[in-house]
Amino acid sequence: MTRTRTGRRGVSAAAAAAAALLLAFPLRPLEAQLIQVPMDDRRSLPVSVQASVGYLLVQNRFDGISGQNWYFGDAWQYRVSADVGLSMGSLGVAGTLATVPLQRGNSTSSNGEIQLRQLLATFRSPEPRSFGQIFELGLGLSQWAEYAGTDVVSGDDAKPRNAVAVAIGYGVSIPLGARFAAQLMQDYTTAIGSREGLPVGARRAQEQYTTRIGLRWRAAGAQR
Repeated sequence: MTRTRTGRRGVSAAAAAAAALLLAFPLRPLEAQLIQVPMDDRRSLPVSVQASVGYLLVQNRFDGISGQNWYFGDAWQYRVSADVGLSMGSLGVAGTLATVPLQRGNSTSSNGEIQLRQLLATFRSPEPRSFGQIFELGLGLSQWAEYAGTDVVSGDDAKPRNAVAVAIGYGVSIPLGARFAAQLMQDYTTAIGSREGLPVGARRAQEQYTTRIGLRWRAAGAQR
């Protein structure tokens, strides 16, 4: 009996000591005990949109389908774009539209206009947090279509002229608060069209130059 009572007293003393330790050092919350693994929060990727207007200069070209020289006037070009920011820059898409004055052939009585459309996949350098430089590259499609004017066009002559477009842009960004920025850019675009109907010595490539100003808005995410 003496040994049994002594054993019980020992167990009771150990339990009391354990309870005292728990009261003195309470258990930390379960989430604080788990190993925190850094995760790439994709919801924080910046998503930006931009609208701009620019003054477009287009090089004259020989059109192989109509067999005529096309003489272009200057025009306003409208551009919208959207992109997602990454650590090394941003990837996105841009579309442009311009209605360009056109004289078909050497006759001064020819007077019309034609739409220039472009759709580009773009890469932009990282957005500066203060006044800074921006570089942009684009690759996609360029199209002349929807001629309207004094010349009567039909058949293949009325079809759109498609080309591969390569664009290089350079400019500056001026922050306007936390989410907006004004941007002044100059674009140089080369459109490489079809060889069909081109005489010897005629170039497939056509240069386009645009000076544009736009407003950029970071719609979501944190600036990288």
